[in-house]
Amino acid sequence: MQYCKKCNVKIRGRKECCPLCQGLLYETEGEENSAFPVLKTRKISSFTFLKVCTFLFIASEIIFGTINIMTKGEFSFIGPVILGLLVVWVDILATMYLRNNLIKVITFEVMVAIVVDYYIDKKTSFHGWSVNWMIPMTLIGLAIVTIITALILKLRLDEYILYIVFDFVVALLQIIFIKNGQNTFPWPAVISIMGYMILIAALVIFRFRDLKNASEKMFNL
Repeated sequence: MQYCKKCNVKIRGRKECCPLCQGLLYETEGEENSAFPVLKTRKISSFTFLKVCTFLFIASEIIFGTINIMTKGEFSFIGPVILGLLVVWVDILATMYLRNNLIKVITFEVMVAIVVDYYIDKKTSFHGWSVNWMIPMTLIGLAIVTIITALILKLRLDEYILYIVFDFVVALLQIIFIKNGQNTFPWPAVISIMGYMILIAALVIFRFRDLKNASEKMFNL
């Protein structure tokens, strides 16, 4: 940084003489700042990001929907693509809304995956892979991931116990597929239901107070 003794001012940059009095300039100590303020790069807000994703989703749905109509459904993959785009958009919306609760996000994502996989199985002549294997294995994995996530985040049991109860209720719904004959190999489903029943029994017997506290918080009792 340069300094003019006559004007008693500091000059930024490299000048031949003082711009005020045309006098000599002397070198002085001090950090030289930019002559103009440096503007910070503006970060995209969550709301703007959501609007961009929503626009891209709607535009894509319009494009694929138009193609499907004009080709009279000739391309069978368009239906699953439209559904997939919807799932992606819903996932983004849910993740942004529930981003402060990781277990809730995981549970929501798994439930969406179960519904989508069952739908795809139904639309592809229903081979039964969704109810025979995918749903029970996914629910077993969900219980394991929920507990591991809670341990890593050091959550209290009453903060996530109701998610396990909800998963148990979903696991019980597999009985419908077994009863109506859609599930032709019920062992994985029965094992997942049995595992959840044992887990719920353990929670009720050993940690009933946590279950009660979580219920009271949820229903404001």
